[in-house]
Amino acid sequence: MADVFDRVQALPTIAKLWPREPGVGSNFASDATHASISTYTVARVLLLDAMHRLQAAARIAQTPDLARQGTHILLLRPALVSTAKGAWLVQAADTADRVSRATRLVAEDRRQGASAMGKAVEQGAPDVFGAVGRAFERSRDVVLSAVRDLTPEVHRRPPRDESMIADLGSAVDSYYGTNSAMSDVQLLWNTSSSLAHGERWYSTLTAGPRRAPVADILTDRSFDVVCSGLNVTGLRILTLAAARNPN
Repeated sequence: MADVFDRVQALPTIAKLWPREPGVGSNFASDATHASISTYTVARVLLLDAMHRLQAAARIAQTPDLARQGTHILLLRPALVSTAKGAWLVQAADTADRVSRATRLVAEDRRQGASAMGKAVEQGAPDVFGAVGRAFERSRDVVLSAVRDLTPEVHRRPPRDESMIADLGSAVDSYYGTNSAMSDVQLLWNTSSSLAHGERWYSTLTAGPRRAPVADILTDRSFDVVCSGLNVTGLRILTLAAARNPN
């Protein structure tokens, strides 16, 4: 188990390799000439957010009282989803597709925020929630208007999280030459989903003086596949951000 936590701690090293701005002539730099939205920034934010959640989950997993409840598995879910979204963005082969995907991800985030605030107001929340919701809606309109003429797909919502997660598992298996990542991402997705809905089966595995080995196996594989997804996607970001020799 210590090995996977060492990997978690080492993972942010790849983020330090990303340049502050994409290199001259790079794919990400080319994206910026076609739209005001920065595909590079969107990709980086998604992966940095995933890394923060991953590290927080690791701290929880190493705190026995919290780990017994599977809290670390719950926190790995958004880390997995953010990684999968970043991977979906950077897998796009051309500028128009990357810009479209980045825009759709940001717009969907704002739509979800506006929807949450609106529903809160409907249930009696203070008016400030409505103001926040309207701000999200305005932000979404601004993002969409910036690329409306570049790609007709910009108004389509992104794929379902499950679809992007499956693609991430496939990309990890392809990169490492393995055949386990596809099942591991699905395992993490489904176990975290059940725990998020209040199921208590994980605490049953860790109850009493003898912790069931399957709990440690689940924890190890879950952390490992998120690390692998972050590594593969982080390297792809580095490639797309690298300056090109004009000759």
